[in-house]
Amino acid sequence: NRPDVRQAEMELAQAFYATNAARAAFYPNITLSGILGWTNNGGGVIVNPGQWLLNAIGSLTQPLFNRGVNIANLKIAKSRQEEAKLLFRQSLLNAGKEVNDALTAWQTAKSQIEINARQVETLCDAVRKTESLMRHSNTTYLEVLTAKQSLLEAEVQQLQTRFERIQSIIKLYHALGGGM
Repeated sequence: NRPDVRQAEMELAQAFYATNAARAAFYPNITLSGILGWTNNGGGVIVNPGQWLLNAIGSLTQPLFNRGVNIANLKIAKSRQEEAKLLFRQSLLNAGKEVNDALTAWQTAKSQIEINARQVETLCDAVRKTESLMRHSNTTYLEVLTAKQSLLEAEVQQLQTRFERIQSIIKLYHALGGGM
């Protein structure tokens, strides 16, 4: 569903059809036209077989005289088709890489959120214990403030990790072709 992959696919199809058109130039080109000859005063058609024969011979032998040009055009078309195929393959690889990177970022953020949650829980417990020690022993208020500061830093880190997880989900959505 990605526009860049779709565009590369259409360019590959265009190159494929151009190669087939270059191959078709090697074969005689016979066309049927509405002109068979002249008409006389009575409305009857006068056929000029010589002109008709010259046109037929010309269209049948034209590929023989243009063989060098046709071979060059076919080589060019084949190389353009190969280039389009490589570009299509590269766009698929880039799309896969972007999806993989977004999934990896999401999984990393998800596991980091779990680690941060345990860290915040542990630091909350440390703050409670430090406050209890301050009330019942000789711990200073500075130690309580240090524990609260560590808890606050862990909570900020937890919020940043949640933000990164949301960003990775958005990147995954875009990498899969959504919103484009």
